[in-house]
Amino acid sequence: MVVIAAGLLYLAHIAVVALWGTAGYGPVLSDGIQLALGGLLIYVTVEATNRSEGLARSFWRLTTIAYILWFLAQGLSVYNDFANGAELAWIINLLFCFWFVPLAMAIFLDPEQKSGRLDTLMVLDFIQAVLVCITAYLYFFYLPKAESPGELAHSVWTPYFVGYALVAGALLLRAVATHSRDAKALFGRMGGAIALSGCVDGLYYYGPGRTLRTGAWFDLLWSALILVPMAIAITWRQAEAPEIAPEEPIRGKRIYTEIFYLLYPLLVLFMCVRIAREQLELAAVVVLLSFLCSSTRQLITQNRLAEAQETLRREAARDSLTSLWNRKAILGILERELVRAERDRQPVGLIMVDVDHFKVINDTRGHAAGDAVLRIIASAIAAVVRPYDSVGRYGGEEFLIVAPGCGLAEAWDLAERVRSHVAGCNIMTAGASIKVSLSLGIANGDSAAGIEKLLQAADTALYQAKNAGRNQVAPALGRAAAASQNAVQSDFWL
Repeated sequence: MVVIAAGLLYLAHIAVVALWGTAGYGPVLSDGIQLALGGLLIYVTVEATNRSEGLARSFWRLTTIAYILWFLAQGLSVYNDFANGAELAWIINLLFCFWFVPLAMAIFLDPEQKSGRLDTLMVLDFIQAVLVCITAYLYFFYLPKAESPGELAHSVWTPYFVGYALVAGALLLRAVATHSRDAKALFGRMGGAIALSGCVDGLYYYGPGRTLRTGAWFDLLWSALILVPMAIAITWRQAEAPEIAPEEPIRGKRIYTEIFYLLYPLLVLFMCVRIAREQLELAAVVVLLSFLCSSTRQLITQNRLAEAQETLRREAARDSLTSLWNRKAILGILERELVRAERDRQPVGLIMVDVDHFKVINDTRGHAAGDAVLRIIASAIAAVVRPYDSVGRYGGEEFLIVAPGCGLAEAWDLAERVRSHVAGCNIMTAGASIKVSLSLGIANGDSAAGIEKLLQAADTALYQAKNAGRNQVAPALGRAAAASQNAVQSDFWL
């Protein structure tokens, strides 16, 4: 229906231009038809927003805001046709010249940012965009002397089109540089539409449109420019989910998108150079505000980068299934504690833990149940050990507990508490109960030079516990502790 309505309106516009042109009701009807087309355009961009997620939704929201500004300018133009006054001419021309500023903010969109969330950086970018509009008004309308309040002065035509080209070029560059198919389509198509709009503006200021009045054939070009983004919005279909895996594409994105954040401050600085010749204080205030926004943005970005690096560092040391320390991390902790023990002359207890008959759980209940069992056991072990002990997943269904300050007797007591607690867990999955038990081998050391021997001793003790019947603790000396029969039972339902 929208396509049919747009087609009929464009045909009606052709008829108005052919029958009335610039005479009679021609200008009013011409502007009115363009206003109706603008209303349809806003409708289809809202529909495109509702069909989108993530970056695409934010992109279409900015597009909708941009065309609302255009629609407002067109509505004021229609009002001016009836009022026959010039008071609103400069506002109309300002909106027509810079309606695309919200759309230009799309180059700052981050594919990782969740849709609908008001981000601090986005607020700062919006403030920069407002500063650009204020500076543009001073540069293009307030200082130069135009022949008409509704026209740009001839002296600022060239910088205006340079700015137009920068925005279109930034959108097209973002389309080339991004790894996202949706971003390529959105930035590429809309960048092309902005570039086409700039070309038509060039024809208006430098070409045949300069001498034409409202209602002439040139108005058909303006209407065609409305149909282009309308077609983009109607045919838009999101091709991929908004979630983007944190792999190589994101690292590349972080490098090239930093260039776009310089665009608005550079535009402000460029225009303020001329403004300062006549209004130095005013130019200084605008540049200062732009500088504060840019500096604040940089500080927030650096802080987020530091937090992201710290998060990655922590995640790199954690096991993805159990959230315990991974093998490399727990061995590093063991080495560090042994170095401290050598200095303080204190022993370090080492407990190697293995889940009894874990392969049977995987074979009979499935790997998903096996993973759930491992997570529960990891949580149970972490709940029993002391706050300054460290627990890591050594590999498969094996865990390692590093207990600083523990001799063999203290490590044995700790291992027995762990064994007893896990033996009392009753895990329910698919309506059936799973009883789990642990075999534990303990050893202790006081020198980092003997870390391999310490691991070997704990491993040997573990196999002694398994060979002795499982569900027990065995020290490196070869003595085993029998399973307690009075364990407290805990239930887990999966």
